[in-house]
Amino acid sequence: MNKLFSRRRSQHFILLLRYWRLVFNDHFVIALFFLFGALAYGYSQWLPTLGPHEWWTRLILIGWFTVIAQIGRLATLIKKPDPVFLLPQVEGIHRYLNQATWYSLILAEIVTVVGAFIALPFALTTEKLSSVEIVTIFLVAIVNKADWMYVARKSLSLRWGNQQWRTRLEYWANPLLASIAMWLVNPYVGLVVALILCLAVIVYYRDLTVNWRIAVKVEQDRMYSIYRFFNLFTDVPSVQGNTKRRKWADGLVQWLSRNGQPWSYLYARAFVRSTEVSGIVSRLTLLGMVIVFLLPAGWLSTVVVVLSIYLIATQLMPLYDQYAANAFTHIYPIPASQQQADFKQLLTKVTALEALLIALASISWQLNVGQMVINLIIAAVEVVLLSRFYFNVRVKKLMK
Repeated sequence: MNKLFSRRRSQHFILLLRYWRLVFNDHFVIALFFLFGALAYGYSQWLPTLGPHEWWTRLILIGWFTVIAQIGRLATLIKKPDPVFLLPQVEGIHRYLNQATWYSLILAEIVTVVGAFIALPFALTTEKLSSVEIVTIFLVAIVNKADWMYVARKSLSLRWGNQQWRTRLEYWANPLLASIAMWLVNPYVGLVVALILCLAVIVYYRDLTVNWRIAVKVEQDRMYSIYRFFNLFTDVPSVQGNTKRRKWADGLVQWLSRNGQPWSYLYARAFVRSTEVSGIVSRLTLLGMVIVFLLPAGWLSTVVVVLSIYLIATQLMPLYDQYAANAFTHIYPIPASQQQADFKQLLTKVTALEALLIALASISWQLNVGQMVINLIIAAVEVVLLSRFYFNVRVKKLMK
């Protein structure tokens, strides 16, 4: 069983690496570098404005340490045929799950520690903490995540597998109780509460009989959530969108297309109906709006607006080959230059719309109208440059 898990873990790493290379391309890495840098800069500028012992700061810390305990799930790597071939391995499956738990826990604890580090400057600004208390806070976060992981392990059993509502309640209630004790009483009490809850789960629920149906479903749901994330950046065969009639989108198709131009209509319909292209554009636009809204007004907000528009514009290019596999489109009595012009027109309209939304969101929580107007002007200039130069170069490359 140990060799089985090691082999599956290696295969899982290879699968993830194949998609990670597609996700973290040059454009996305540069954009992430600037976006995280902008968030860090905004965070550092916000901290000096806080006063000590404000009533709402402890509520934020309680919520933060409860949320970071939810990051990182139990990766059992169990597959559909396992209930048939591994059913006789009653003792071996527990060793298998122990390896899966430790593997998942180590990766999750790394993320948890990073999350605690992010909250540490905020906690030090609003609370008086000694060095021992800081170490205790990190221990509470680590124990909370271990408690969460063993609750997930317990939920795969025959006894508790059909009570998923109870599992979901424990996911949130256990770290919430420890966080409340840590921030409303003191970190030492929070550590005691977290240890009691974690030990209770480990001791009381260990070595339970595996519910194979639940175990397979949980692992499939976990992998599907990962595939959905990858599907934001590239086409994942196991994630297929559902197509259904949306009458409200007719007006959007009419705005994106031009009368009497078949390619214009086809590209407009492809963009609206495609779950890969329109989905990633809408999500990235929403993400860009949230980021620029939270940033303090200034030059950094303008940089993020420009990068967001460029990043989203690059995601539209694969739409050009949407109908390349359709033989009938190659017999249209329409010159290739008209196809390029129609595609360029769609790119310009979509880019202009998402640039407008992101620039308007840059008014930020400070309601700085002047900064928003500046960002609107710069966004308009960027859209013109993209439509006049960038799109022409990229379309010519796609034609080769």
